Amino acid sequence: MAFEITAANKADNNHNLLKNLLKNLKGNCFGDKGYLTKLWEQLYEKGIKMITKTKKNMKNQLITLKEKYTLRKRAIIESVNDILISVFDVEHSRHRKPINAFTHMAATIVAYHFYPEKPRIFVPK
Repeated sequence: MAFEITAANKADNNHNLLKNLLKNLKGNCFGDKGYLTKLWEQLYEKGIKMITKTKKNMKNQLITLKEKYTLRKRAIIESVNDILISVFDVEHSRHRKPINAFTHMAATIVAYHFYPEKPRIFVPK
């Protein structure tokens, strides 16, 4: 698991941000069309396969049936964000000190780990 707290004006498909998030991970990384960057080859060499839907002007990419099914389940990520906002109140903005805001965010992430009803994906064999 990896996460990074950034300013609101920083795009999540930023090259440096993706490098930092994915530097110690291996396997598949699912994203939307905006994640198609020049980093694809660098990430593939490190053992990370970036899987996205194709744009209109792109060639189809060869992906397994399991990867295609999992790509359709990308909305699970948004449900995790919804749990963090609705159950754990991560969007609280009335902190008077920055250390309190960071403590609140860290506590939210720790509490999520102990949350028993995390979203899951069932992938048929």
